[in-house]
Amino acid sequence: MNKAISVPMRAARASIGQLGASPYVAAVFLSAALVFLVQPMFAKMATPLLGGASNVWNVSLVCFQAALLLGYAYAHYLNHAIKSLRVQIGIHAGLLALAALVLPFQLSGLLGVPDPNQPTLWLIGVFAISIAPPFAVIAATAPLIQYWYSRSGREDAHDPYHLYSASNIGSLIGLIAYPLVLEPLLPVAAQASTWSVGYGVLAILLLAAGLLAYSTGGGAPPAIQSAEETATAPPTQIWKQRAWWLACAFVPSSLLVGCTTYLATDVASAPFLWALPLILYIGTFIIVFAKTPVITLATSSRLLPAAIAIAIVVLNGSAGIPLTIGLIGNLLVLFLAALVGHGMLAEDRPEASRLTEFYLVMSLGGVLGGAFNALLAPVLFNSVLEYPLMLLAILMLRPGLVWIGQGRTRVWPAAAIISLVVAWGLTQTLGSEQVGSTSYTILAMVGMAGVVLAARSRIAPVICGACALLIGGAQSTLSNSVSERSFFGVVKVAELGDFRLMMHGTTVHGAQYLNAKDALRPTTYYAPEAPIGQTFVAHTKPGYVGVLGLGTGSVACHARPGQTYTYYEIDPLVAKIAADPAQFTYLSECTPSAEIVLGDGRLTLADAPQQHFNLLLIDAFSSDSIPTHLLTVEAVELYLSRLSTDGILVLHVSNRHLDLTKVVARISGHLDVPGMHQFYRPEGESDDAFRSTPSDVVVLSRSQAALDQLNESGLWTPLEPVGGRPWSDDYSNVIGAMLDKHR
Repeated sequence: MNKAISVPMRAARASIGQLGASPYVAAVFLSAALVFLVQPMFAKMATPLLGGASNVWNVSLVCFQAALLLGYAYAHYLNHAIKSLRVQIGIHAGLLALAALVLPFQLSGLLGVPDPNQPTLWLIGVFAISIAPPFAVIAATAPLIQYWYSRSGREDAHDPYHLYSASNIGSLIGLIAYPLVLEPLLPVAAQASTWSVGYGVLAILLLAAGLLAYSTGGGAPPAIQSAEETATAPPTQIWKQRAWWLACAFVPSSLLVGCTTYLATDVASAPFLWALPLILYIGTFIIVFAKTPVITLATSSRLLPAAIAIAIVVLNGSAGIPLTIGLIGNLLVLFLAALVGHGMLAEDRPEASRLTEFYLVMSLGGVLGGAFNALLAPVLFNSVLEYPLMLLAILMLRPGLVWIGQGRTRVWPAAAIISLVVAWGLTQTLGSEQVGSTSYTILAMVGMAGVVLAARSRIAPVICGACALLIGGAQSTLSNSVSERSFFGVVKVAELGDFRLMMHGTTVHGAQYLNAKDALRPTTYYAPEAPIGQTFVAHTKPGYVGVLGLGTGSVACHARPGQTYTYYEIDPLVAKIAADPAQFTYLSECTPSAEIVLGDGRLTLADAPQQHFNLLLIDAFSSDSIPTHLLTVEAVELYLSRLSTDGILVLHVSNRHLDLTKVVARISGHLDVPGMHQFYRPEGESDDAFRSTPSDVVVLSRSQAALDQLNESGLWTPLEPVGGRPWSDDYSNVIGAMLDKHR
């Protein structure tokens, strides 16, 4: 009887075995796609609540890395504490069902609206409540499936790491699919529902793969490649190896967040741009864990120093390097640095019995690297110093290096030292204002030549990097500068010529004359002759005026008797500086009793009464990173609803990289609201660099008569209709706006 039963069982096992590795590959692939689809989805939901700040993505990334670590820790525990494969499958099935209770996910309202003074804690809490449970469970898929594969009895069961490439291909497709397919085609709620369906399909695949492994392998222990792999290494050696894995994962992860911050700060906080660095980062895993890598570790290690030499000069801001070159250069550096770091991880991967431990330590390094940038660096540094520091760190981690160069390689550390001394000497003797940026660029290139050519020395990168950092600091012609950093970025107050400036990155957010005679004259975009100034000068009627985006508070000195100003500002640091008479006196002298409302402008403006303002200025787009949620159909509808019948909505759309005028024109056409546009350039040359600066401004109103009255000077032109889809809360096209700018 037993013999008769065993025949069909063997036949069934043979039939199942014909499936090969496809169920494992499908499960790993789908889980990775879901993991990286949900990341930009969650950040897109959260970003509008935090003013469009680029750090929303960075903190979200750390949250996902932490949940990934939790999933890997669970997989490690499950595979080592519970030996029975059938019990493992049962436990995982139960967790999949429990985690599904929060689906379809949405941002939880349990924590209320974000506190602008503690946005990081709010974001972490919302993540933990809203999406962490299902994310952590599916994050365990890659190590869990690979471990089950090692127990499947297949011929290649001793080396399941090739499945990691399938995992990363799924990650890559998920990242690309979100901005190109999911985001433009589906509303956010439908995106979450689609992801939930994918979660259900994955649960079925996971359980099927587990049952398949048990059916073909009979619950046998993990396969090994050779007898040597069963030998127990000394504990000291094991801990050294773990520390090495940690370092090789830490540095690329930190560089990923640093590069993302660079992109988001200099262009826009949008999922497409967030995805670019992550796509390259994930792509390196695909390459290094392939059975035959298309780019070897030796090749990437040789190319990395030259790329970093160029990137550090770009970071110094020398010679007005174009944005495109800066973006490409930094993305290339991230790609090569991740190839080196992850390539060293792949070369040092252990046997299958330590697979989950390897992924656990690697994940921990990723979490620590991201947390260093997103959570610790804003507390430690007043500038974005963590990015160049990690560039130096990856140089020192490269394989095959020695501390002291041999033979001619000593020439290059010497060249680096000489350039460092020369740069320091010029700064001390002539002052930074007397030395042109070209000279500093040459010195930087000489110093970084040591990085390129001292191929086997660890000292050269340190010396050359210090040289480049010194040069970068010395290039600044700003005096009495003070930097402070918050969740929303680095704010610098500095003096240049006759002015005190407030800067965020490379963007000036306001300037004030240092001399008492002109101190209360609005400057830059807000000068009386500039479009915003023209609008405020023409507005003499008593009533309420709203300003979304405080800056230095320059428009305060346009206030007339009987007018009440309300300012909306997301960054408490900006509000503190603008209200400090020791820094800027616009607010304290011209509107001392004005209310400053902290929080995202769109959220807080919604609390204002309808038809409350006679004049409303939306001034949040002049920096390089634009909060796209403030420039959608729904946002403009909100602004117009808070204006009186003949009120004027002023949109400051100056931007170096995006054509926001056409974005507003599409919204204007969609809402059938008339508008005007003015592209302003100061006439003639002036020694007062910030007295009046170029600007693009659009005004909208439900009253054509109000617009006609504003345009008595004839300086404004009607806002022409533009074809195309208007931005909405479910759709924005940053790339299209970039292309419009350069047509």
